[in-house]
Amino acid sequence: MVGAVAALSSYEGLGVVVHGSSGCWFYPSSLLRVDIGCTDLSSEDAILGGEARVRAAVREVLPRHRRVAVVNTCVPAIAGEDLAGALHDLPVVIVDAPGFLGGTWTGHERAIHALKPGLDAGSTGVGIDGLNPLDPFARGNLHECERLLRLAGATPGPRFAGGRVESIEEASPLTVVANPAYAAGPGMRAGDLLGLDRVRETFARLAALDDRVDPGPVETECDVADERCVRACDKFLSRHDPPRAALFGEGAYVGAVALLLERYLGADCAVLGYRDGVNPPGRWNAVRADDLRRVEDALVAAEPDLVLGSSFEQRLRPSTPFVPLAPPIRGRWRLAAAPLAGIEGTLGLIEAVLNACAGVAAP
Repeated sequence: MVGAVAALSSYEGLGVVVHGSSGCWFYPSSLLRVDIGCTDLSSEDAILGGEARVRAAVREVLPRHRRVAVVNTCVPAIAGEDLAGALHDLPVVIVDAPGFLGGTWTGHERAIHALKPGLDAGSTGVGIDGLNPLDPFARGNLHECERLLRLAGATPGPRFAGGRVESIEEASPLTVVANPAYAAGPGMRAGDLLGLDRVRETFARLAALDDRVDPGPVETECDVADERCVRACDKFLSRHDPPRAALFGEGAYVGAVALLLERYLGADCAVLGYRDGVNPPGRWNAVRADDLRRVEDALVAAEPDLVLGSSFEQRLRPSTPFVPLAPPIRGRWRLAAAPLAGIEGTLGLIEAVLNACAGVAAP
């Protein structure tokens, strides 16, 4: 449910109503800090039905937005309320995303599909997929994807999710992916931008599909970034041993980061804990990490001297150098739009790892 609310709330002109209890509303509202409506169902409503409440909530939100999305939660979903019938005369989209269906990635995907995005066959832009406000790197990824597309002579197209609500009907036939865990938009995916090799491959594929794209400037910048990473890591390794790392987060993220740590630091990636059900590609010891006890067991077995993940992993290894990689990230200010995707994402990650391992406080 939270993933659906996050995706929907990133659209300008689209109001969001959570059809559920105040508790269902409070978590995404406090996390995202955006205007979200709620039907505030009571135990009596759960028995007698909440159709009247959802109509009232939609009517309250509608004057401030061009469209409204109603996100169904666990209790009304189990009760089988006829929301389509109750709201048939109002301009709403109904998103059935109760929490028991899966994680935030499932909710994100159901929200995008419920919006029924349309492809604009005449679009000359390249879309950006795999964006959700719950990803701590989402804003930075968006900016970096747009920058690289412009560097290659391409026009950034509509994104999923986010932007004008009207852009849902204007999706580009060709897209790049920032975070594969949240890739749910339409169009042909040229590839993701996690790591310099993937950036090169994706822009080469874009150029093969669209002769207006020139991958040369992107490849040149990749070469320069690669040299910078090699120099910095060689200097670090002249004074320190390669780290033994434990990584936790979405499968695509931890897999891409593990490749970077191996390539530049010769790191021993002892365990990769994935949360989204997507086993990270590669030869590593990968474990499902959607339970705190599993995470604790994995950390005890790995005995890492570097942890990348969320505040959960940091609290379990408080004296181990830590780099944020997954939500929640607590106890530190995060104002800048830092990417993980693209060239700047690679540079930022290596910088953060070197500083953490060397005991340098983050700026």
